[in-house]
Amino acid sequence: MTVITCHSEFYLEDGSITLQIEDVLYKLNISLLRKFSVVFKDMFSMPPSSSQPNHHEGMSDESPVKLGLPFMFKSPPLEGLVSILELGTFLQIDVARSFAIQALSTDSLNLSPARQLSLALRFRISDWIELDFKALVATPAHRLSLEDASFLGLTIMHIIHSTQSEICHLRLVLAYNPLKMDKHNVSCKRPALGCQASWEAAWWDRFACHYLHPDHPCTPLEALAKFESANIAGVTTACRLQAVEFIRDHGVFDREYGILEEGLKLLKKFEGTVSLLLFIAIRLQYLKN
Repeated sequence: MTVITCHSEFYLEDGSITLQIEDVLYKLNISLLRKFSVVFKDMFSMPPSSSQPNHHEGMSDESPVKLGLPFMFKSPPLEGLVSILELGTFLQIDVARSFAIQALSTDSLNLSPARQLSLALRFRISDWIELDFKALVATPAHRLSLEDASFLGLTIMHIIHSTQSEICHLRLVLAYNPLKMDKHNVSCKRPALGCQASWEAAWWDRFACHYLHPDHPCTPLEALAKFESANIAGVTTACRLQAVEFIRDHGVFDREYGILEEGLKLLKKFEGTVSLLLFIAIRLQYLKN
């Protein structure tokens, strides 16, 4: 026989409705559920009628409103999955949350990075946040749509734009200022100034034009690989590899990754804000009464 238990956090003595999901009871305030969840807003939009046979449903532990995953599939597939994710997150139903995250991750839904990031922040899906943030930062600003902005809001779009701008400025500085070769390799028989001049000439042809490409800029690691593998006219292999080693050892390109991490750290401050608001609201209601 299944044992029904009360949820440790969301069974409030002053709650106005009792819900049962699987073998767990939840007792919550209807007005708060309506405010923070579109699932419950729709469910409780019409007041119960005394003429209905189940008009006492939800009024006690003995006759709770019984909810299961299938009832939410009446919505279109995507919105239905978001509703399951919403309910599973708010009420800490792990099976519902895991099901929705897995389903929303499928390629068939073709969620944009902006839509996926908005869901990731709202419902604390940490695995998505870094991936989608980096995808949006790598997207040219003119390709970020009004729909993307509507999903993310002004603050998140500002974080993305600021991160893009910092990286763009850094790239311009690095591209415009060819790295000075630290020192001439002792095995090189060419004049030091000759190697340096050839290196500076190749800086644009072999690096900067790819690093600043408007549609498909290469990453710092890809840029470094171009120098490491390509022959540069007028620069000996020994001098070229020594310069590459200097770039790597001194972290010349590492600042770009640092800018991304700073933006990601700021972004994560907004992770789970909706779920947190619901929890705080329920607790304040409990303390008030």
